[in-house]
This record gives sequence, C-alpha cells and structure tokens, in this order.
Amino acid sequence: MRTRPLPTVLLVGTGPMAWAVAEEIRRHGKQAVAGTLSLEGERTHAELGVPVLGGAESLLEHLCTLAIEKVVIAADVATHRDEIQRALATCEEVGVAFSVPAHPFRLTRASHADAHVGDDGFLHFQTSIQRPLQSRLKRALDLAASAAGLLALSPLLIAIAAAIKLASPGPVLFRQVRVGRFGARFVMYKFRSMRVDAEAQLVGLRERNEQGGPVFKMRRDPRVTPIGRILRRFSLDELPQLFNVLIGDMSLVGPRPPLPAEVAQYEPWQRRRLSVRPGLTCIWQVEGRNDIGFLEWMYLDMLYVDEWSFAGDLRLLLRTIPAVATGRGAS
Repeated sequence: MRTRPLPTVLLVGTGPMAWAVAEEIRRHGKQAVAGTLSLEGERTHAELGVPVLGGAESLLEHLCTLAIEKVVIAADVATHRDEIQRALATCEEVGVAFSVPAHPFRLTRASHADAHVGDDGFLHFQTSIQRPLQSRLKRALDLAASAAGLLALSPLLIAIAAAIKLASPGPVLFRQVRVGRFGARFVMYKFRSMRVDAEAQLVGLRERNEQGGPVFKMRRDPRVTPIGRILRRFSLDELPQLFNVLIGDMSLVGPRPPLPAEVAQYEPWQRRRLSVRPGLTCIWQVEGRNDIGFLEWMYLDMLYVDEWSFAGDLRLLLRTIPAVATGRGAS
C-alpha cells in the first residue's frame, strides 16, 4: 500500500490566530496547510509561515482548484462577520467541512464545560453525514470484498485481458486520471473497451453527445470495439477498479469518479458530490445509468451524500447485481 497524503486544510485569516492554528497543525503533523486567505483590514502576522493565496473572496476559486478537506476560520469572527458568513455559505454549498472559533482566545490548560465544544477552541462542522463506526465498516467491506473479488475473479480477468489483446492492438488496461474525494486526482483503471485513438476522435464526436451537462455519452459510440461493447454492457470493463477500491482511491459504493474536465464545468453545488469517496456503483448506476439525464444524476448523488448509511450501501450493492446482469442503461 502506498503512503496516502495528509489531509489538506485551508485557513481563512492571517493574524495571530491563523499563526497559532498553523503552528498547532505543524506540531501535530496530521494535516497539511495549503495556505491561507486574508480578510479585509487584517494585519498579517510577521511569522505566519504559510502562503497567503489571496483574499477571502477567492475561497470558491481555491476550493475548486485545490484538494481541500477542511476550511478553518482562524480570525476574529465579530470583526469580520460578513466575510466569514460568506465563506461559510461557500463551504456549505461546495460540501467542504469547516471549523469556526468557539471564542476569540487560545487556551492551553482550561477545558470546556460543554462537551460539544472541541478542546482546541473551535466548533467543527461537517457538510456530509459522519458515522465513524459505519465508515470503518464501509472501509472494512471495501478491503475484504475487493481483495476477495480480485482473487476469485482472476481467471475471468485473465480471460478478458486475453480477449482484448487478441481482438485489437493496444494495451489491455485503460488508465485515466479521475477526480476523487475533496478533488484529489488519481489514476483509475479499466479494461480497454475502445480503439487506442479514441481520445483523438472525441473532438469530432462532441456534437453527437446524448447526455446533457459536461459529460459525454453516446449509445452507439463508433470508438468502442466489438469486445468492448460486450464488456460495457455487463460492466466487465470496470472490474480493474477493484484495485482502486483496495488501495483506497475508491469505494464499492459512491458517486462515480468524474474527469477533471467535467469537474471544471461543475456548478458550485455539484462539487458537493466530491465530499465522499467515489465508488464502483451508486444510485445512478442502479436507476438506469445512461437513461438518466445529467441533472437528475447529480441530484441522485446529492441524495446519496445527504442520506448515506452502511445499510444503504449494502442495499445498493444488492440492487447493482440485477442492474449489471440486465445491462440496463449501459452503452
């Protein structure tokens, strides 16, 4: 297993509180600070030690271009109330967790009488459901099922690889950069189902797109090979993504991982689907895949984010079996 990068935090504020928060994060070594955003009229601490990326008004831009797991408001809330209120609204819309000061002071020995207030002096807010025990069960299932699946399906995987190699020239696997949780990019694996020059031909096919929004879908895509059409109909081309699940880039259940070019065209609210780990299957997959329009697809992903549970994942996995077997909505 490769070493996973530290969760990345973006600070809002450049004064003494921002310096204290940055120092605390560095001392604990469990997170990384991407930088901070300045607030109007705030003086920058002489030893801040993190790059100032711009003003607070540029928060949305940075959440759309950086893989940020949490935004920490590290400034006087009373003085910069309006700017901070806009920043919090942006975090809620995009689906990024955030923390705000519980009080304007940094304490070293005093503890909170209210157990709901964090010992670090911040109130922490999530924009997606957090069920720690169920999350651990979800990851345990991902590990067990992906490892068992790769082992049990190895004869089928070898047979598919051989069929692809015999049917057309080119590599067996198709590697493509996709966008995962919090906007982090990773390489997704699929069995190659198209001709090797498929990407070059895409420009000429754009006007024949049958899906709305930034996604390209075409039922009778001429770039798909005969063996690739069979693989796609029964989702066999997706089987190598079990490796992505095993190493933690993906989960068995979650919104499908989009392309960077697609994410670049998202409206802010659509980025909230990136607040959870992408998956092999989700509501969109079992409801009809390409029979569903882009906006409905996005709304279904938001429904998954807002109502997630481990039991819900198990139900979606069971519903995926008949959906794959019948090839409903596949192209």
